[in-house]
Amino acid sequence: MSHHQVGTDDAVEFIQSATLQNAPSAVKGQVRIRVLDTFAAMIAGYRQDGIDIIRDYAIDRFGGEKKAVATLLNGNGVRVHAEGATLANATAANALDIDDGHREVKGHPAAVVVPAALATAELVDATVDEFLDAVYVGYEIGVRAGLAIHETDDVYTGTGSWGALGAAAAGARLRQFSQEQTAHALGIAEYHAPRTPIMRGVERPGMTKDGIGWGAYVGTVSATLAEAGFTGSGTVFDEENVTATVSLGDRFHVTEGYLKPYPCCRWAQPGVAAVLSMSESIDPKNIQAIHVHTFETATHLHTRAPDSPEEAQYSYPFPVAAALVRGQFTQAEHAPDALADPEILALSEVVEVHTDEALDDRFPSECLARVELKTRDDTYVSDVTRSPGARMQPLSDDTRYEKARRLVSPTLSESAIEKTERCLGSEEPVRELVALWQT
Repeated sequence: MSHHQVGTDDAVEFIQSATLQNAPSAVKGQVRIRVLDTFAAMIAGYRQDGIDIIRDYAIDRFGGEKKAVATLLNGNGVRVHAEGATLANATAANALDIDDGHREVKGHPAAVVVPAALATAELVDATVDEFLDAVYVGYEIGVRAGLAIHETDDVYTGTGSWGALGAAAAGARLRQFSQEQTAHALGIAEYHAPRTPIMRGVERPGMTKDGIGWGAYVGTVSATLAEAGFTGSGTVFDEENVTATVSLGDRFHVTEGYLKPYPCCRWAQPGVAAVLSMSESIDPKNIQAIHVHTFETATHLHTRAPDSPEEAQYSYPFPVAAALVRGQFTQAEHAPDALADPEILALSEVVEVHTDEALDDRFPSECLARVELKTRDDTYVSDVTRSPGARMQPLSDDTRYEKARRLVSPTLSESAIEKTERCLGSEEPVRELVALWQT
């Protein structure tokens, strides 16, 4: 591989050799947690309005018995080509915006890597252990690609733009590629990945979101092309002064991510958590003004009266108002009755989001907010709040399981969660794991 530079070489070596068996135990635990969390987000995502469009596209374009080897994780066991399953499952995984995230790269590594790894694992009839190793290397490569791309381009782009390399890495590992094939899979994935101008998506939300489905799809296709001899042009890891691959095997980004308790943009979650901590003692009908003090980027979540689930997710006022009125913010608050709820909409109109310079200085490593609620008689002020699920405030096991059970129901029995936990610790074929997610 003399024509490749050291950064890509380091990535390739890690992809080919890293195993969870040789990683710290916390790494293995976090990979399993992210797989279960992503599976639950996927199956709930398929119940979301609009996901039927991408599901039907995958079935129509990638169906047929000849190459139908990978399962759409919507509960009914439909199988399509691995590339179609990757596209549909990854889109569903991010449909609720309740999938895992990583503060430093400001994106969603698991939603782009897990579906790609799962589809390829089914394609090659891998074991659960082999699947988990692929998720591990894909996650670590994807995050580092994002950090490197943001540094060199000086533009914040969505997960699909860098997650494609993580998806390609997972595919290369499972297909047991040579060094040359692996390097080309990464190069093709980066070159063909979606652009994903994420701040436009924040301010004008649509189903495109972070481009996660297409990033995962590009990664899987890139591995297929590399296997056939298609070549790439190096990767961002080869750029001058990029050091993202130096820490491979020493720093584990999968242990530094967060889980999301609420189905909305992470930037709004500390505000939702803050008002939920205050809501029991306050009648929302008495609230006259709500002031959220947070980091500047979150002030772009300005939609007050969302017309779609995506607009509800990329809003700060609406989730805060819904949490106060209903005492929760769940998938149910994406439904038409919630989007049209006059009490929620009225309260959303009095939410103002302000930049707090001290909290802005702590972003993106920390995602914080402080909320003031003004009623007719008093003013209530929350503590500076970080959303549950952050690295420094992880979700308890009970809370994680409760989240997963809520997401799988009513598509599957809640027992699927416990069975999946056991299977993730086994050496069973991955097809046995997938079977647990079918009715």
